[in-house]
Amino acid sequence: MAIHVENLRKYYGRARGVEEASFSVAPGEILGFIGPNGAGKTTVIRVLAGLLNKTAGVAEILGKLPGKEANRDVGYMPGEIAFYRELTVREQLLYLARVRGVDAENIDVLAERLDLDLNKRVCELSTGNRKKIGIIAALMHSPHVLIFDEPTSGLDPLIQKEFFDLLRAEKRKGAAILLSSHILSDVEKVCDRVCLIRDGRTLFSAPVADLKREKFKRVHVTPAFAEINLPGLTLETRDNNHAIYRYKGDINPLLAALSYYRLADVKIEDLDLEEIFIKYYREEEGND
Repeated sequence: MAIHVENLRKYYGRARGVEEASFSVAPGEILGFIGPNGAGKTTVIRVLAGLLNKTAGVAEILGKLPGKEANRDVGYMPGEIAFYRELTVREQLLYLARVRGVDAENIDVLAERLDLDLNKRVCELSTGNRKKIGIIAALMHSPHVLIFDEPTSGLDPLIQKEFFDLLRAEKRKGAAILLSSHILSDVEKVCDRVCLIRDGRTLFSAPVADLKREKFKRVHVTPAFAEINLPGLTLETRDNNHAIYRYKGDINPLLAALSYYRLADVKIEDLDLEEIFIKYYREEEGND
C-alpha cells in the first residue's frame, strides 16, 4: 500500500487527537477521508505529512516513516495555507520546489489549467487563487502520493472540475490520493473508496459504489402498506396513498417482500453519500 495507517493514536497531552484510525490507500486509488470537525482528519494528515509525531500505531508512506525520508514522493496541500505575500506566484512556487528538492517543470502547464496568473503577487490574490498555489505545489512534481486537506473550498465550479480532472490524471499514472473534504458531493464525484472517521476512530472504509448501490436505498411505494416488515427497512414518511422507506441490505429480500403486495407503483433509488453519512452517524449515536 502507498499509504498505510493502522491503529494510529495521537494525543496532545491528555487531549485526544486520534484514538484508533486505520485505513490504506493503494497506488492508482483515490480515498475520500470524511468526518465532522474535530473527528481527527487533520491530525491524521499531519502525521502522514511528517508534521506531527504519532503517539502509537503505524503511519507509513510507501513503506517509509512520514517526514524527510518520504517527502520527495509526496504532494501535500494543507487546509490552511500561508505564503510569502510579496513574492509573485511563480517566485513562491519555485521557492517551494527548491525547499522540497523537487522538479518544478509543470508549473506553467498547471497554472494555465487552473487559470492562475503566475506574475501576480500573492498579496493580490483571492482565497480561491491562493488555494490554486497550494494545488500546484502539491502536483508540480507528479508525486507517487498526494494528500489534500479541504482543497476545493473557495474554488469556482469550473476550476473544481479542472482540479478533479487533474486528480484523475494522477490516478491513471498510479498515484495514491488521500482527499479530505467536508463537501460530500466532491468525494462522491472523484473517490473510489471512502473512510469515515468519528471521535478519532475509523467507523468504516468501503467503496463508494458499494455504499450507494448495494447497501442503502430509498423505496417509494404506492399505495402505502403500513404492514411491510423487513429487517433493514425503516418507514420515513407515509400518507394515505404513498409511503417512503429507507432500506439497508441486500436488494433481493426487499424485492421478495414487495412481491407479496399488489402495487400501483414502486421506485427504488440510491441514497446520496451525504444521506449515507448522516445515517451512519445516527446509528453510532444510537449505539452510544
